Amino acid sequence: MPTRDGERAARRPVVFAIPGTLCAPAVFRPLEQRLAGQVEFDAVSWMTDPGPWDLGTVADRLAARITRRYDAPVMVIGHSTGGAIALRMAAGHAELVAGLLLVDTGAHMRGHGDVDAILTALATDWGARLHARVLDRSFATALDPAFRDEMLEYAATVPPQAALDALRSQRDLDLTPGLARLDCPVTVLHGRHDPTRTPDQARELAAGIPGARLRLLDTGHTPVYEDPDGVAGEVLALLTRWQNDERRPRPDGPAGPATR
Repeated sequence: MPTRDGERAARRPVVFAIPGTLCAPAVFRPLEQRLAGQVEFDAVSWMTDPGPWDLGTVADRLAARITRRYDAPVMVIGHSTGGAIALRMAAGHAELVAGLLLVDTGAHMRGHGDVDAILTALATDWGARLHARVLDRSFATALDPAFRDEMLEYAATVPPQAALDALRSQRDLDLTPGLARLDCPVTVLHGRHDPTRTPDQARELAAGIPGARLRLLDTGHTPVYEDPDGVAGEVLALLTRWQNDERRPRPDGPAGPATR
């Protein structure tokens, strides 16, 4: 849990949630509600923080937040671009990451449509219509109007440079070589109807990570909102895998033998 009065006592596991490009932390609200009382939930707004917004810098900035606020490793959920940030964080700050739930994301952007065209649109067509197009294609069914308005209001607060920095960085990044070195429990979660990344791309990601679990859900690009019950079950299963890992640090002594 966050520190209070100078104390750094984590009474419950912490779930640290990183949304995708132009996506408000509110997208995790249904999931947070499903997990209430079982975890401390911290959904971040990395796009409205001061820049720069390349993924390496964002990962380092979020790692600093975790270090300030928590006294134990956290379970990281990364959705879309947030998944790439989560992978960068796990590579550079492994001691802070108890496990990874990678949601409709990938280690690279090959096969992710015409990235350069997306970047051109961000640079030349920034505004409410672009935000609406990005939002609506992220869900397999129409959103509740009030929630859609909330998401669009958030997108309007994002500096255009934040989206450009993030997607240029993601376009130029290939995290594939580091996947085999991930040393925490990982689940790859993917919506079957995602128009931006295919289930085969999710299978490719999971195959590159030792011991990763793959779960496909009957959703679009944003299962954390579209199927919060299914995602909550995967979060709890991932926490159980971490808690059963004999190598993780214990408050009463050293880690156990290197077996899983």
